[in-house]
Amino acid sequence: MTEVQQNDMYQIVQKDRKTFGRLIVLHILCVFSLIAGLSFACLYMKMPDRVIVMARDHSVYLGNSSPLDSERVLHNAALRAADALLCRRYDVENDRAVNFVFTRRGQGQAKSYLNDTQEMFEERQIFQAIESASVETAVLGGRQHALVKGILVRQGVYFGHPYRQKRDFALMMRMEKSQSDLELPYKVAGMRFYEEERTDEPR
Repeated sequence: MTEVQQNDMYQIVQKDRKTFGRLIVLHILCVFSLIAGLSFACLYMKMPDRVIVMARDHSVYLGNSSPLDSERVLHNAALRAADALLCRRYDVENDRAVNFVFTRRGQGQAKSYLNDTQEMFEERQIFQAIESASVETAVLGGRQHALVKGILVRQGVYFGHPYRQKRDFALMMRMEKSQSDLELPYKVAGMRFYEEERTDEPR
C-alpha cells in the first residue's frame, strides 16, 4: 500500500470521526432541549392562569385563577367588600357596589352604617379612600371570617376650611359561599366596623 493510499484512508477515517462526533453533539443538544422543554412545560402547567375578569357590576380586572376555597379568593372578596363599603364620596351612593359583594343580611348592616354616616359626609363634603389595607382570615365556628385592617384617608370641608384626616380602621366580616356561579365566590353575610382617628396625624 502506497503512502498516498494510507493518507487517503486516514483522511476518510478522520472525516468519519468528525461526522460521528458532530452527530453525537447534536444528539446531546436535542436531548437537552427536550428535557428543558418538558421541564418548562411542567412548570408552566402548574402556574395559575392569568384571567381577565368582568364582574356583573361591569368592573374589569386581571387576576389569577384559583380554587374557590383558596385563601387568595377569600382575600380578594374581603378587599372588594372593604372597597365597596369604605371608598365613598358624599355625593355618590354606593348601593350598587354594596349589593354586589354583600348578601341580603350583609346589605342591611352595610347600608345601616352608610346611612348613619351619610349626614356627616354631606355636611363636610367628604371624599374617603383606603390608603393601605391587610387581610387576615380564620375559620370560626365552621364559618369563614376575614379581617381587613388599614388606614382611611378623608378629605373634606369642616367649618369652611379644607382638611385631610387619616383614620385607622378594622372591618370584621363573616363570609358566605355564593350559591350561583354568576356571583362572587364569597359574599359578606355579616360585618362589624371599627375606626378611630390616628393620634399621630395633624388635623
